[in-house]
Amino acid sequence: MGTADLKLGTVILPRSESPKAISRLTEFEWYHKIDSASDLVTPEIDDLLLKAQQTFQSIDDVVKGMGIPLTVGIMEILFKGTVIKKKDYEINEIEEMVEQLIKEAPTIIDKPQKLLEDATNTRLSIEEYKSLKDTLEVIRKMNMSLSGFGLMRHFFTNLFVINSADFNEISRSLEGITIYKYDLENKEKSAILIISDTRDSEKVLKVLRSFNSNTFKIPEGFPQVPSEAYALAESKIKELTAKQSAIKKELAGLTKKIRRDILSIHEKALVAKDVLETLRKPGGTKHFAVIQGFIPKNMESKFTDSTKQWMSVVEDITDPKLKEEIPTLFENKKFVKTFEVITKSQGIPKAGEPDPTPMIALMWPIFYGLMFADMGHGLLLMGLGLLFKFKGQGELSRWGMLIAISGASAAIAGVGAGEAFGYHLDHMGPFEGLLEEGGALHSVSWIVGILSVAELTFEQVINILKVSLFIGIVHLVWAMTLRVIRLLKEGHKFVVFTEAIPNITLYGGIVVVMMCAIGSQYDVMNMYSKVHTEAVPWVTMFLGDWAQVWIITRIAVVIVIASMVIMMIGGVMHAKKHPEGGADPASVIMEVLLGKTVESLAHTISYARLGIMLLVHAALLLTVNNAFTSLGGAESGAAMAMIIGGNLGIMMIEGLIVYIQSLRLHLYEFFTKWYVGGAQPFRQIRPELIYNQFIWKKK
Repeated sequence: MGTADLKLGTVILPRSESPKAISRLTEFEWYHKIDSASDLVTPEIDDLLLKAQQTFQSIDDVVKGMGIPLTVGIMEILFKGTVIKKKDYEINEIEEMVEQLIKEAPTIIDKPQKLLEDATNTRLSIEEYKSLKDTLEVIRKMNMSLSGFGLMRHFFTNLFVINSADFNEISRSLEGITIYKYDLENKEKSAILIISDTRDSEKVLKVLRSFNSNTFKIPEGFPQVPSEAYALAESKIKELTAKQSAIKKELAGLTKKIRRDILSIHEKALVAKDVLETLRKPGGTKHFAVIQGFIPKNMESKFTDSTKQWMSVVEDITDPKLKEEIPTLFENKKFVKTFEVITKSQGIPKAGEPDPTPMIALMWPIFYGLMFADMGHGLLLMGLGLLFKFKGQGELSRWGMLIAISGASAAIAGVGAGEAFGYHLDHMGPFEGLLEEGGALHSVSWIVGILSVAELTFEQVINILKVSLFIGIVHLVWAMTLRVIRLLKEGHKFVVFTEAIPNITLYGGIVVVMMCAIGSQYDVMNMYSKVHTEAVPWVTMFLGDWAQVWIITRIAVVIVIASMVIMMIGGVMHAKKHPEGGADPASVIMEVLLGKTVESLAHTISYARLGIMLLVHAALLLTVNNAFTSLGGAESGAAMAMIIGGNLGIMMIEGLIVYIQSLRLHLYEFFTKWYVGGAQPFRQIRPELIYNQFIWKKK
């Protein structure tokens, strides 16, 4: 569990055989290439790379032009149930793969490429005709004849079509010359009529040429009479628009037909291009290439076997420079693996740092389940997660599993809270008989409603908050303990004994004082007096009956004061040793007195959100269910719409809020106390395949 041990794998071979080595390493897959400082390129790889890049580019242009998404989206999975199955692809050498792609690509992309080209040309023609039509419209309205335009004895008059955005610039350049502007239907273009002195004609033409605009002429092949040219432009636009919609229709049909094939070949071309780019510059000499990379320790024999035709060496990583570059490869069991997405959002653990994923795998379901405790909603959420897990691809599939686990934990917690869709489980048809005496589930019926929110009484609320705070205390102490371990590993013993450990005892003392306050019925001022012989929540349960409020209060206060004194002394000594930190003794003492104590309270109270979110969830469902009853129940259409819409709304909003709160408790309360992260993730030589299954031919 956690992160994998890595070794250094080196392959030494003649440069001309590099493409073969690339094939073997791609087959091996678990190779994190170390970038070499070498600038020596291998012509054989460069030629292949160029071919792979060109092929990929032509396929990518078609995919983008047709608007095909590279992965199936959430909505498409939900409403259409689209699944694109993987295609088996036999492969031996990377050269063979590139050649095959060059042959195969035209059969898939030629037709859509031609259609896309047609669509672009048609769109440009429509734009040109529309611009012509708009300008002719201006001439028609003004009853002008183009034959009168041009250079006359005293005046120069002409019509130009310009980009609307350039108008102000043109006006400034032609100051003092009369310009009339006419808006066209296409807002990006405008027509301008310029009347100037003959002496300024050259200037006018020069300025407008610089803005890519020439005098307006009816194109050749068109009637030169404006009204006739206008009618012809109109019919051309109609004809081209019909052609455009026919092309669109054909493209849509073609997209459906070739989607799987084009996505499959797009992925293959991307893999070929990426792998060749990664291994383009191996180190070594003019004739020999040296390829170095990290490999998982447990795959040593597989690596040696894959590269046996050349000289290959596997060794421990001893070079200090390489030690700094070691990437992190997660090695978690399937259930825990799901939670790696959360660890990654906070940064990858460094070498020697514990992987927080197993801890998240334990706490996340508890947090999510408690906040979203409802058997009905939990099962629906689990179903949604499983749909994404099995029908989604790549990252979406992993998030789907996280949603499914969250839903399952909410359903289990829903049994503990005795809730399903806001109704009490023990009153629900099939369950009622099973849970009663003599029923099949009577032996476990005590679990149902163990943390009940059935009536939302004060006692229930306090119980729920007690459980929330207890979970929070466990989580925080865990994080603080991990900080002690980290500091010991780094050799900061002084900080451990004067700051990290006293911080835990201070926290423990403050928590116990809080518990004593609850035990003494909030008689905070007198809880140290012998009158208070009540039990202390959680503490008495663990320590036995002697642990009464007055004794525990006195012990806890002594621990708190002692911890604070040690932290103050340690802080002042640390500040003297490290004056560059800028901390003076007074600020250190204030930090311990106010900062650390308030922090302990604030962090613990932060976990009250676990119970509060559960109460909010129960209260919202109670409101919806009461409205359903008052609107006339199952007989009334409005009541049915209310209960279905209400449940779906609560599920979506609450599900998201609870996810954010679970994430918050991990990122702000847990990680910040001890986690550093910031390592590089292990990059496999070949990206994850979504549409292809590579089958390597046996050599």
